[in-house]
Amino acid sequence: MAALSPAQAGWPWAGTWFGAAQPVAPPVAEWSYAGATGPAHWAELAPEYAACKGRSQSPVELGGARPAPYVPLAFQYQSRPLHIVNDGRQIRVRYPPGSSLLVRGRRYELVEFHVHAPGEHRIAGIPPDLEFQLHHRDHQGRLAIVAILGRAGHRPNSTLQRIVEHLPPLGGESYYGRQVGINPLFLLPSRREYFRYAGSLTEPPCTEGAEWFVLSTPLEVEAAVLHHFHRVLENNARPVQPLHGRPVLAVRP
Repeated sequence: MAALSPAQAGWPWAGTWFGAAQPVAPPVAEWSYAGATGPAHWAELAPEYAACKGRSQSPVELGGARPAPYVPLAFQYQSRPLHIVNDGRQIRVRYPPGSSLLVRGRRYELVEFHVHAPGEHRIAGIPPDLEFQLHHRDHQGRLAIVAILGRAGHRPNSTLQRIVEHLPPLGGESYYGRQVGINPLFLLPSRREYFRYAGSLTEPPCTEGAEWFVLSTPLEVEAAVLHHFHRVLENNARPVQPLHGRPVLAVRP
């Protein structure tokens, strides 16, 4: 089955970012995960990337987290047609309106999720094998990111398999309409304990002010799926950033 582009399919969210229509424009400056355009130089590549040298950057080391009272995360996700982008640096799954995260009475709309191989956050210096970052925004534009850490295992996951099977080639974008659906609920572990801290986007423009919720129970990923993500992404993890005194909380019942 051939995939349609979002424009061909008449999908109303084609060419969107965080759920709001944006004009199609070239990136401000090329960036990468290595060499002269790698993470150590992001802030130098363009004035718009100046936040990449800020004091509230992500990812971070989570191992020194202090306990905090439990505040539940309510995931209200719905199945939607698969809309997937492979831009050469990340695999992005776009999400139309209708799915949300509810925390402390505030509702954040799910807009897309990213795949990182290996994972970006670390616990006691050890990165996860994969990391899935689910980006949400509220009506005021505030960003909440839920990170799911993946580890090598044997349990199959149909959602991950579906992404792998329908991944477009490098630089490609595919929208499958109603033929192929996806629901991030099936990436979530049954235990919902998490780490919480204030941070940023982990890629340019490294915008700060994001609230991070990193689930502490990992998702088991089959070896073949794990290998495929690593082969396609070729290490798209930003190094951990200094905390500069920010607290990291371990939120458990």
